[in-house]
Amino acid sequence: MLASLLLMSALALTGCGPKDADIEKNVATAISAYPGVSVAVKDGVATISGQVPDESTRASVEAAAKGVKGVKSVSNNLTVPPPPPPPPPVTINPDETLQSSANQVLAGFDNAKGVKATVKDGVVTLTGTIKRADLPGLMQKLNEIKPKKVENKLVIK
Repeated sequence: MLASLLLMSALALTGCGPKDADIEKNVATAISAYPGVSVAVKDGVATISGQVPDESTRASVEAAAKGVKGVKSVSNNLTVPPPPPPPPPVTINPDETLQSSANQVLAGFDNAKGVKATVKDGVVTLTGTIKRADLPGLMQKLNEIKPKKVENKLVIK
């Protein structure tokens, strides 16, 4: 009789722990600050899934899930995307090509008749006079020829 009483007491105590559904709800609340992350709980084991931006966030989500009462362990199935590829190297045309291209841009830009361009070490230097309204278009065209820099020493009229 004493043995059955102890067995019933043990079953009652283990039955009093939080239910998986309650644990899952509490974990979901704890990780709600992390969009795209979901949780499923079975036998007290929380399985977190989804994608996070970095390893630090992955660890933070796991820690938040582990901190919930009733969670026995966490199976972390979160993924982190690979870093983006580095940008392609900037190509700077040689001075001769830049000078020729800058001269072509100026010749084809009707409103830049009083503008001259010189090139040294990849830097296009503009001198002369131009209307304020015409400057953005000219600068855009000159940047398209891929200089290191366009140095504006123009007088705006």
